[in-house]
Amino acid sequence: MKLKRRANAHFRQTDAGMLLIATRTARHPQLQFPPLEFVHDDEPVEEVAIGPQGTLYTYTIVHPGKNSEPYALAMVDFEPNVRAFGRLVLDGGKAPKIGSAVRVVPYDMADGSADYAFAAAPGVQ
Repeated sequence: MKLKRRANAHFRQTDAGMLLIATRTARHPQLQFPPLEFVHDDEPVEEVAIGPQGTLYTYTIVHPGKNSEPYALAMVDFEPNVRAFGRLVLDGGKAPKIGSAVRVVPYDMADGSADYAFAAAPGVQ
């Protein structure tokens, strides 16, 4: 069997908001995010959109050093039973409360590449 590399992005912008893309196969029936990167050439891959809103499970503030700004990383729970990891956008330097609603938002990495992050859902303090 040959392996093939998935080329599809792990997030996409839609009219409903930004969604994350999880995957599953017959060999890996549990939804996985980030999606499987390599699959057997003959194995069908099901892509499942999750989001645009989830629940903040936990977060941490990373202090990389004196010449770099701190940033936040979070784990967010989505239906159907997927936990995703990514950057957390702080509103005025303040993180949303654990258990509050967050949404997937576009995020530009330092190198200019497009990615996703999490931010407090509208109306969440």
